[in-house]
Amino acid sequence: MMENLSIPKSFVLDVLCDSNCKSLSMLDVSKRVFDSICQRKGVDLLFTERIQCQMRYQISKLRNLLKSRRGTKAQDKLKESYKSNMWYFKVLRSEYKLTELQNQRDGLLLTNSKLRKELSKVRQRLKNLKQKYKARKSKLKKLKTLRDKISLAIVRTAKKMKAPRPFASYSRSWQHSMRASAKDKCNLALSYLGLHNYEVYDVVLKNNTTKKFEKITLVDDVSEDEAQAKSKVMCNGIGEQKRSLSPEKLEIIRLLILIKDENNMSDRAYAAIAGISDLPTLYALKQEMDIASNCISFNKTHGKEPGVERDMESVLKYKIEALAEQGKVGGEDNTIRVKISGDGTIVGKSNHFVNVTCTIINDKDTATSVEGHEPIVIINGEEKYDVLKAHLVNVVSTVNTFSTFVHNGIEYKIEYYLGGDYKFLLEVLGLGAANSNYSCIYCKKPKSKYHDSSIIGELRTIEEIIECSHKRDNDKTKFCCKREPIFSSIPLSRVVVDSLHLFLRISDKLTNALIRDLEIADHMTGKKNFDRSKATHMAAFEDMLLECDIYGVRFYVKDDGGGVKPRDLTGPEKLKLFGNLDKVEALLRTCKHRTEEEVDQIMVVWREFFSLYDVMRNASTDGVEQMSKLSKQWLQLYISIFTSRHVTPYMHVLSDHASDIVNMHGSINVFNSQGLEKRNHTITVDFFKSTNHRRGQDGIESLSQLMKKCNRKMYLVRHQIAVQKRMRTCSLCLKKGHDKRVCGRLKL
Repeated sequence: MMENLSIPKSFVLDVLCDSNCKSLSMLDVSKRVFDSICQRKGVDLLFTERIQCQMRYQISKLRNLLKSRRGTKAQDKLKESYKSNMWYFKVLRSEYKLTELQNQRDGLLLTNSKLRKELSKVRQRLKNLKQKYKARKSKLKKLKTLRDKISLAIVRTAKKMKAPRPFASYSRSWQHSMRASAKDKCNLALSYLGLHNYEVYDVVLKNNTTKKFEKITLVDDVSEDEAQAKSKVMCNGIGEQKRSLSPEKLEIIRLLILIKDENNMSDRAYAAIAGISDLPTLYALKQEMDIASNCISFNKTHGKEPGVERDMESVLKYKIEALAEQGKVGGEDNTIRVKISGDGTIVGKSNHFVNVTCTIINDKDTATSVEGHEPIVIINGEEKYDVLKAHLVNVVSTVNTFSTFVHNGIEYKIEYYLGGDYKFLLEVLGLGAANSNYSCIYCKKPKSKYHDSSIIGELRTIEEIIECSHKRDNDKTKFCCKREPIFSSIPLSRVVVDSLHLFLRISDKLTNALIRDLEIADHMTGKKNFDRSKATHMAAFEDMLLECDIYGVRFYVKDDGGGVKPRDLTGPEKLKLFGNLDKVEALLRTCKHRTEEEVDQIMVVWREFFSLYDVMRNASTDGVEQMSKLSKQWLQLYISIFTSRHVTPYMHVLSDHASDIVNMHGSINVFNSQGLEKRNHTITVDFFKSTNHRRGQDGIESLSQLMKKCNRKMYLVRHQIAVQKRMRTCSLCLKKGHDKRVCGRLKL
């Protein structure tokens, strides 16, 4: 940083005219001139070489001018001419002496302190003004509130002071409706007398306007038996309308409720339809809907997130009674097996629901359907351990206490099981994630050894998980036991992996490997564009899926530019693909980078996996005996074709534990969560079409509406109310289950 110092050249000439300077050297003269300039300017500088060189040139020029002017008058004239002529020379900040810099610093600090004091005063004034403004604003708000209260009180007082309308001024129809309303209110107010074998026939009322007494007849002239029956109906409150209906009309009402719920019909739409037809009124439906909606009590859960739960004990009793009436339980084996499962789903953009259901495994007809999975807890939160533990407090209490149930003199023993996808089981058991070192829920075999079937992992126990959860995180004997299990009373022998997710996740691996071979054959790996005319193998894959009745599968470019892929296949579509393995083999043999032996081995992997899955579903005697050996051989064959790092926890369960599970429980197809996945879909649809999407004051308004609908569905199923759907036939492909509009859309 530089500064310019200016000095008149006449001042320099005065210094040079001094008699003492004439005999001095150029260096001394420059030093004397420099000192004079510093003294005049009031600065303290260092006489550096740069300043010395700068001044020597200028002083030598002025000194030569003085020598050319002889005489005092000539020199004075020269000085006079140079008074207005300034001499500028540059000075660096580093050439100032320390004292000068300190003086400048002190001056700046003094100026800074003054400015800070002024700024603090301005801030204090601003703060005082804001406080005064807030005080005046709050005072004005209170005055406005007081004004509104006074005006409202004046209006209410004026209404009270207004004389009531005389009864005689109403029309005859209105008077009749008022008397009917008074009759209903009297019936409701005096219905408690029926508990003491009393019945009110007439009520005498005094009309204060006409000063006359009027008699209202509550019961018509009926026999004594009919009067007692009617008295009991009136004491039942909500059941009054129900008992007065004929069985045929009641069945019609229940069927209409089922149709209204399944099609998400609004009350306004039904009332409009009922107004132009002979259908029962909306009021009649509402009374039966109230009975069905409250057949099982439900309350808010204990967690921080919004959640609603049904009384699990009441749900199980209700279901067991219905199964006993149908003759599905109560034989030689009186053990009721109940599966508790859960799954998370995304509802819209901002809602994450966790649906926890209970299923009675004894009812094999509905154990895998949506009707068999009764929701007991619906949580508007993420599928995490802390959320599940807080919201399932009452469910855990029911599992620990409700172990027997007596119905019609038969005592039923209840056994509880845990099911669901792998994530839910890990969270409920308090274990680590699926990619942790010890991710198996049955044994302590590390994931780095999943590929080695000769190594048998030590089995876990619930007690051991509880003990290991209290150890430090860096303890090697912790085995990824993060927390205590939520259901500590259910042993691991009753924890059954979902066969549906096992099939889907392993088949995903096989399908992705097939698509990867097609990409390599078409030289499309990692490309950011997709030319369908050049990708002959991928086009053949799409045509093969169409031949397998799998529609709507087209390859597309990934968003991250990592190649191309089709959409994921659904469960039924994968079953169709496994049913046409000959076509898969023919397609795979067109890939030139695969030898004939490799294709044969790959197809063995596909066929053996599907046969193992079939054994798990059907639990045939011959297959179960060979399942342990075949599953280990399948895993070794899979590793020989692919790599050991592709072995997932589901593959480890299939290889090491599936045979033990099937030997213990038989067919585990009844434990799959196909009905739970469908329940997730129905709850998502019902949330958008059957609720008001609001949380309400208690945060569970929309969730309560969902639970009421589940109650109605269970109530109607128990009364065997169902709609017989007509099977449609497509006019294009002549297949049943869809029409030509849907068929044409899927084949586009």
